Amino acid sequence: MLVTVNFKYLTLFLAAVAIYLLWMDVGFYLELQKMAPRSPNIPNVPKLNISSPYIYSPFQPITVKLLMLPPTIQFLDEPLAYLTVYYTSISTYISPNAMSLIGVGFAALAAHFFVKEELRYRQFGVLLFMIRDYIDALDGNIYRERSQTHSVGHVANPSSFGWAVDGVCDGFGDIFRFIAFGLVLHKLFGNGKISGSGYKLIDLETNIICPSRGGEHVVRKGRLRRLYQLWLNYRQPIMIMMCIALQSLLSSVFWNYFMINYHTVLETDQFAGDINYREVVSTQNNILKSSPMWMVCYFWRLVNPQNITQIQLLAILYGKEADLLLSTQLLGFLPPVIVGMGSYMHLQYAVHAVRTAAFI
Repeated sequence: MLVTVNFKYLTLFLAAVAIYLLWMDVGFYLELQKMAPRSPNIPNVPKLNISSPYIYSPFQPITVKLLMLPPTIQFLDEPLAYLTVYYTSISTYISPNAMSLIGVGFAALAAHFFVKEELRYRQFGVLLFMIRDYIDALDGNIYRERSQTHSVGHVANPSSFGWAVDGVCDGFGDIFRFIAFGLVLHKLFGNGKISGSGYKLIDLETNIICPSRGGEHVVRKGRLRRLYQLWLNYRQPIMIMMCIALQSLLSSVFWNYFMINYHTVLETDQFAGDINYREVVSTQNNILKSSPMWMVCYFWRLVNPQNITQIQLLAILYGKEADLLLSTQLLGFLPPVIVGMGSYMHLQYAVHAVRTAAFI
């Protein structure tokens, strides 16, 4: 039998998790400062030594994608997923894509509980969605276990089929969550529980009429009438959730754009021929370890779509999801836009610095 989580104990637990994540971020930054320059992928250049056998660390190997991952994924979901793969044979029986599809099922089940009246059921839905996040980390670890690429770490590979499948499955998970939020808002609006936002469905039979050519009025009927009635009934929550969905989409597009471009600029060999490879990798390393780069990555750790989801789940735990959605339906566009503008300026600086170093 489900019971509502006591807010006092919930707050203490979440505060402990927040302290843990902050300390791990400090450790991650210190580990970043010790990172050695990478070895360029060219002949006659010695490669860096990689420890064998591979020893797992949430701080290693450091990549641009790892720098931009949310702390909850890097320090909670990823370690649990790796331990699952390491101590079980799950990678033998379930493919990464199949695991992604299982995650969609958990997202749909969580959305079912999000629309319940009792807070305890909505809190249980949060637990289910957290399992979905764990599964999302598990599919990547299964892939790396099968391909024996744990030592390579998190690397952007948008051309792979698995990348596309994972993105589509994440999108369906978001859609289920947004639909559930829309239904919650509809209930609150209809019951007048949100001040100044209640409304009454218009009587279509007497109010929605169309003039005919002969001057007579004809009532809209059939499928169009039902669609219009549905729109009138759900228009306000639909508009709010469209704003919230656009914010997640905008954040996702920006996050992927900068993650892929920073990876290209700072972790790959863009130039060939007679260039100063030693200076290039040194410049790339210095930029990766710099304070401005850490600030860019840390802000994306906070405003990327996965972390936005965590904030929404946190609001559900306290029964404040409607308040959060209403307060961020417009203001929520500001963080990704502001961080995106700052990131673009820093990215242009990085591109110029690496290009200059290549031809010194």
